[in-house]
Amino acid sequence: MTPIYRPYRKASFLGPINEVHHLFAVMNDSCAEHQCLIINITSIKPHKSHDPTCVLEAGDHPFIQHPSYVLYRMAQTPRWSHIGRMVDLNYYLTRDDWGDEVFNRIAQGIYDSEETPLRIIRYAETNGI
Repeated sequence: MTPIYRPYRKASFLGPINEVHHLFAVMNDSCAEHQCLIINITSIKPHKSHDPTCVLEAGDHPFIQHPSYVLYRMAQTPRWSHIGRMVDLNYYLTRDDWGDEVFNRIAQGIYDSEETPLRIIRYAETNGI
């Protein structure tokens, strides 16, 4: 079955991690290998360390209600068809697109964070993110 939904640059969706929906940023249209770079956004927990590279506040995205950060160390490059299938099945839930300023901050953080895996940096460079 070919998915109807196709992820795209600046899209966002909620995807479950340990049975809790988390916000994700889609960083590119699908590449030549049919993949998209997706990065998880997660809440900052008191007394727990976090990557300070890109902190997001309420208002940076309609879903964000608490101080949150971009979890670069867990960035992934799944096939676009997997994301599309999960959206079509309502396992992933689409949300509002990212605004330009916040999206650009998330993208720059790929290169600035000490926690971004090298393969993700190379993927971002290759795909113009």
